[in-house]
Amino acid sequence: MKFNTHKKKPTLQYFLVTLIISIFALSCQYCNPTNADNKVDNRSAKDSSKSKSVVAKKDTISKAHLLGKITPSKDTNFAAIDAKYAAKSGNYMRKEAYAAFIKMFNAAKKDGITLCILSSTRTFWEQKGIWEGKWTGRSLYYGKNIATSYPDPVERSKYVLKYSSMPGTSRHHWGTDIDMNSMELAYYKTETGEKFYNWLTKNAAVYGFYQPYTAKDSARTSGYEEEKWHWSYLPLSSEFIKQYKERITYNDLKGFEGYETAVKIDVIKNYVLSVNSKCK
Repeated sequence: MKFNTHKKKPTLQYFLVTLIISIFALSCQYCNPTNADNKVDNRSAKDSSKSKSVVAKKDTISKAHLLGKITPSKDTNFAAIDAKYAAKSGNYMRKEAYAAFIKMFNAAKKDGITLCILSSTRTFWEQKGIWEGKWTGRSLYYGKNIATSYPDPVERSKYVLKYSSMPGTSRHHWGTDIDMNSMELAYYKTETGEKFYNWLTKNAAVYGFYQPYTAKDSARTSGYEEEKWHWSYLPLSSEFIKQYKERITYNDLKGFEGYETAVKIDVIKNYVLSVNSKCK
């Protein structure tokens, strides 16, 4: 058998095809980085996204919101509380806190406990009305005209601060905190009141709620008196109190009677920040 050893000369078409393949292969080196490079790029993207989300979270907590200078009915972060959960209409909560409360309400109901919201979000101006009514003596406070009983402004403010906040310093501004069932001390000495409070101390944390104003002890030596009715939705309020500490100053606490006593009492340190350690 004879073999044909004659080789054909490469054609122009052959050279063109080879050239195209070479260019394509070279370009792929730049279009397709290694797996290691991909991991670095993805990690950077994730870090960038995380950083942006943290900044966005802080930006959404405006100083106006921290100070209660908001209108909950016009704020998309808030929801109106259904009448079956509250003692009166017109209550609002942050949506996340409200959803958690409903779950807690249903769980308590199964155990024979009815939770009823007495007070939730209060604006700066609502708190101003409460504060000034007591501070000026227009409203009796535990049967006393505080303006005449405590003529010294600082001592008068300290007395009102047993259970009432200065405007701009209340946790109720945030939409995360609620007062439930009764704000009368005597209620918690009754069988009904004891059952209510005991259920919350055992179960509320499951739904994210904690009591910020516990009895004073070595860990909480100053601030408001114990409030067994006041509960806070920690997944949100913990960020709010952190932001308050970092961004609010005494220059922000103005616009109400007796505001000049805030710095003298150091109300931010001794009241706003003086809470149950679990609520920080």
